[in-house]
Amino acid sequence: MTFQTVQPGSHVLVTGSTGYIGVHVVKRLLEAGYRVTGTARSQDKTTKIQNEFKDYQDKLNFVYTGDLEKEGAFDEAVKDVDAIAHVASPVTFSPKHPIKDVVNPAINGTISLLQSAHKYGKKVKHVVVTSSVVSVVHKRTDPTPYVFTEKDWNDEDMNAVLNWKEGTPFDGFQTYKASKNAAERAVWKFQKENSPAFTINTVLPGLTLGAYIPKPTNSKEFAASFGSASLFLQYYTGTGRDMTHVTDDSVYIGVEDVALAHVRAIEKGYETNGERFLVVGKQYSGQVIVDILRKNYPERKDIIVEGNPGQYASTGNSVDASKTTRVLGIKYQDLGTLLDQTIESVKHVL
Repeated sequence: MTFQTVQPGSHVLVTGSTGYIGVHVVKRLLEAGYRVTGTARSQDKTTKIQNEFKDYQDKLNFVYTGDLEKEGAFDEAVKDVDAIAHVASPVTFSPKHPIKDVVNPAINGTISLLQSAHKYGKKVKHVVVTSSVVSVVHKRTDPTPYVFTEKDWNDEDMNAVLNWKEGTPFDGFQTYKASKNAAERAVWKFQKENSPAFTINTVLPGLTLGAYIPKPTNSKEFAASFGSASLFLQYYTGTGRDMTHVTDDSVYIGVEDVALAHVRAIEKGYETNGERFLVVGKQYSGQVIVDILRKNYPERKDIIVEGNPGQYASTGNSVDASKTTRVLGIKYQDLGTLLDQTIESVKHVL
């Protein structure tokens, strides 16, 4: 394989471009000097995004792909691009059917994109696929402290969901974790079996915080635009009361850092090919969040639960994202800054 460099001025396709992470990837690319085509299912959101980035009108456009699972959905979109950021993925924690509604769409959408790029993306040099830290972190029975890295795989949750029996209960979050693992496994299987001309890497963020772009205009609009940051906002609104829950995948990251990791991965395809990059900060618990919020928003001290200040639950395990810092040069934002960015962008509709 000949490694080719993607540089500012090149044309990048961003799938899922109207989503929480996707729109930040678009923003980072535009600011870095790239031309961007985003995929979307309807024009409602794209009009608002184009207004948000009106200074880049000549460098931003959208295509409407419809069902991402459909074979050939991306055939036209990939024909004139130099790189692809595949951010699109189904996100639901209450599906009717875990395999049909979540796992299969995640796999099929990803493979559909890769097949189109392989067949018709004659100019494509690199593809970066958004996965998740939940594709790495898994339950451990050994009490010895453990450090998760990119070499780990959460096959436990994936296998549990794939072996699910019709009519039996299932866990929505476990289903989501299984879909991220299964889709990422499919990426590497595709590369091994097809040896495409383009390089590939994956980016694995933690629970993501940061400003919503564009800012929602009402609560209904905010509720419809799912973003993992909404899980943190429950403490700001007073609905979050559990301070102690923490798991090994309770690690946060800034959405701007996630977006930058996508851009850097594309630009460094010769170094990132075949690599997974964890993009996560430190472990958090509910108590960490409320301590920061009560300090930063003292006027809400009667709304934000107090809990037990300074007493932070921890699993004893950790996630090592040093490879991302070393190879992609990402310096992570602190939790307080990220919480402020998130809240300031949406508090008018909460």
